Amino acid sequence: MTTTFTTTRQKDTLAKAMDLTNSPGFMEDACAIAAYQDGFENNPDYLKGIIVFEAFRPNQSAEFHFGMAFGKMLSVDIIQMGVTVAFHPKLFNLDRLVTKTPVENVRAICALLKIGFQIQHRERGALANGGDVIVSTLDRADVLSQVQKTEIVQTE
Repeated sequence: MTTTFTTTRQKDTLAKAMDLTNSPGFMEDACAIAAYQDGFENNPDYLKGIIVFEAFRPNQSAEFHFGMAFGKMLSVDIIQMGVTVAFHPKLFNLDRLVTKTPVENVRAICALLKIGFQIQHRERGALANGGDVIVSTLDRADVLSQVQKTEIVQTE
């Protein structure tokens, strides 16, 4: 099953993202990308997940949030697509992504590590309910070095 990503209906998509991520809200600069089963764009029954970028900073970084639709398994592919959008020179062209994941969400933390995110620290009481988060980052330079290593291995 292929996935289609859309950026339409930002207000509705951000509202749904708040539900999926248990967020009390997003900043004014938030931009959401919804992932749907191919052929069913904007049909809530076929929503796979939502990625949100916010808190864009002058040093070319932003916060990265993702939530999978209720009943859907965490998809590394959806997270990787968000990373591609973040670092692509014709899209957001960021140098760094920062994500804050509730400590209880071990699957998400493992998926982020698998993609290459590095844990920075634990932030106590960061959630609206007082829960802790794991802050992790991914730098464009790290992604590019991994891509170059892969290309070298494939050409030898």
